[in-house]
Amino acid sequence: MCKSLVLAVLAVVLSAPAAAQIYKWVDGSGVTHYSEKPPENGKSKEVQLREASPASAKPKVGPDTTLQERERAFKQRQVAREQAEAKQAKESAVTEKWCKEARIALADMQRAPRMYELNDKGERVYVSDKVREDSIAAHQADYDQHCK
Repeated sequence: MCKSLVLAVLAVVLSAPAAAQIYKWVDGSGVTHYSEKPPENGKSKEVQLREASPASAKPKVGPDTTLQERERAFKQRQVAREQAEAKQAKESAVTEKWCKEARIALADMQRAPRMYELNDKGERVYVSDKVREDSIAAHQADYDQHCK
């Protein structure tokens, strides 16, 4: 109840003309009060009211400011485009490098009559023809999916 009373008083006080004097004080029970008259004990603080501008209000813009805003927006778009192009170029370079390495590895696998893996002792262990064909097919599928 007390909060709603304070809010109501505050709303009335804030809607008062800017020229009126408003006083703020806290009573003995810790409640803050606002009034056009100071309290009888004289312990108060004068509050300066400002007119609130609507949040949606746009500042008035002259022709020069509009041009400056448009130029700033253009530069921001230009920088963003350049950054996107640089990122794309970097990604393309990485993809091209991967594709080149994959193409070489695939060609080596296709040329080699037999494939092997190294075991824990570092010895060659030859894989079956089926494993070789499956490996070549998997590498070919990766290459076809990621490279042109």
